Amino acid sequence: MIEYVSLRRGEARLYFSSVAERDLFLRGMNGVEGVEGVEYKENTRTLLVKFREGSFFHYIIENLKGGRAPQKLEREDLHFYIQPFLKHPAVKLGFSMALLGWNVGLISFAVCSMFLIPYLKNKL
Repeated sequence: MIEYVSLRRGEARLYFSSVAERDLFLRGMNGVEGVEGVEYKENTRTLLVKFREGSFFHYIIENLKGGRAPQKLEREDLHFYIQPFLKHPAVKLGFSMALLGWNVGLISFAVCSMFLIPYLKNKL
């Protein structure tokens, strides 16, 4: 597997998962337009390719570089995973007891869950 390492003006350094993959890439790269030179050591997995700006190889390297952006969790994803925990009555009870104390938290949770929340759901 080719892993992109760095891209400078006219040079690209590529890292491969094995030496065999590097050699396979070298054999397939022989006829590609725009490659001016290749530097590598015998037993390393890195490859330094010198190329001409605007060539076909430059286009390939640019697409290799931009194609693998890491996917991050967004607000909707976090909400999807956390929502069942936030709506669970035991979590609400624990939060009110931790915030208000043992007795007041238990009483406020009971009053809210039995009277206030059903009233608000029916009226709104």
